[in-house]
Amino acid sequence: MSSFQKNSNARFWTMCTTAVAAAVASTLCCIAPLFYLLFGISSSWLVSLNEYSFLQIPMLIISLGAFGYGFWLLNFSNKIICSKYFSRKTLQILYWIMAIVIGFFLTYPYVLPYILELIE
Repeated sequence: MSSFQKNSNARFWTMCTTAVAAAVASTLCCIAPLFYLLFGISSSWLVSLNEYSFLQIPMLIISLGAFGYGFWLLNFSNKIICSKYFSRKTLQILYWIMAIVIGFFLTYPYVLPYILELIE
């Protein structure tokens, strides 16, 4: 594998990791309701997490931008994404699994109130 291919592969994984990290960071302000729903727990320190709500939109934009760039690298770029561990088809499958994870983290603050309404 040439250094160009290694660089391209590293760039793809960096974009995917950045997208996941930004998606998780964009939901820090809304993590308390998720804990309430999933585990049935509550704590006074969870209330203080809403002070990061100003980061939600910028992190959402970074996440979608990084994920879109990873999509472009994987499907349309002339740069070869090569890995001795994964085939291109496997990388595409992993990409779409990550799309589901990122989609969950980006949308649950907006979907969670409707789910909680249905449960009550």
